[in-house]
Amino acid sequence: MSLLQAENPVAGLRLATIDDTDLLVPFINRAFAPDNYFKRTERTNSSQVAEYLRKGFFLLLEDTVGLLGLIYTELREDNHGYIGMIAIDPDRQGGGIGTRLLQIGEEFCRNQGSNVIEISVINLRPDLVAWYQRRGYQIVGEAPYVRPEILILPCHFILMEKTLAPTPTADTDNPN
Repeated sequence: MSLLQAENPVAGLRLATIDDTDLLVPFINRAFAPDNYFKRTERTNSSQVAEYLRKGFFLLLEDTVGLLGLIYTELREDNHGYIGMIAIDPDRQGGGIGTRLLQIGEEFCRNQGSNVIEISVINLRPDLVAWYQRRGYQIVGEAPYVRPEILILPCHFILMEKTLAPTPTADTDNPN
């Protein structure tokens, strides 16, 4: 039984396709609206989502009501994975969906051969940096914001990483 099924038997997980763009853009923008105060634009648009889909994967967590949340994952060089854009339906936040999505994203990257996960967190969200630290991520550096022309407030990215534990195998489970 997968991590997802064990916790919510009515939830399903699937990969987004380009046909999901009209679902993803408003969902992401609604989820990120409270945290979007530092820039002049919404979180994303159709062309950006199409670019994300060319480079990586949106994993969608759905139930009988609709889209619960999503996470973006990207496979990078040197067995690194990237996780970003964890978005949860604002009406259903606070129930552990973000933590589950992070676990699902890490598991997805691990299953694709990643042993390190990279994330970028805006420095204006120290609470989010702390949230990731509690889940094993460490600060490894900083980077400039990628589109400074849209900023209302100066900001930058905090770069974080987590080394993933290897997936247990039958050999490592057997002490003999």
